[in-house]
Amino acid sequence: MPLNELQIIDRLTRSDRKRIVVTPIIDLKAQLGPSSLDVRLGSNFRIVKSQLYTHLEPTKPEEEIERAVNRYTDMITVSDDPLEDGFVLHPGTFVLASTLEYIRLPNDITARLEGRSSWGRIGLLVHTTAGFVDQGYSGTLTFELCNLGSIPIKLFVGLRLAQICFYETMESLHPYANRPYAKYMGQIGPAASAFYKDPEFQTLRRLRS
Repeated sequence: MPLNELQIIDRLTRSDRKRIVVTPIIDLKAQLGPSSLDVRLGSNFRIVKSQLYTHLEPTKPEEEIERAVNRYTDMITVSDDPLEDGFVLHPGTFVLASTLEYIRLPNDITARLEGRSSWGRIGLLVHTTAGFVDQGYSGTLTFELCNLGSIPIKLFVGLRLAQICFYETMESLHPYANRPYAKYMGQIGPAASAFYKDPEFQTLRRLRS
């Protein structure tokens, strides 16, 4: 069961280790829903350059595939001035972006990042699969933006693009921060995929070497 607005406020204002950190909260009245908290679009976008590769080969040496993944995308920064042009997401386009807010979850809270219906109704997908946030995570959250509609969508820094729902759990014995493969811990901005660091690919590389 997700936390309601009173429980969310309580967690945001606590001073102990069970505090949820979401910062900056620009307008709590506008961002707080009955059982969720809206989060805003940050200024950095990671654009995919699909013309460079036929595919990404995860069985290559880790340093080599990491270079390929980083070359596979370009990072651009959009002005946070509302009078400047925003970012135009064309139909069928996939880009990575991130929340304006930095998030830190205690060890007894998980979260889900979900799109807002106003954006979904014009075809904006805010994540493809990665909507779950583990206990103990800290950093910005990545948006996997895709325009499923038929017309371009213009986005601006600071738009309430998605919402987070928080769920209380038993305290984790192995929160995200303590996991050996916490690939995105502490990320700021849209991080490129680190799928090649998964242990199964490390095993496959050893077998092929």
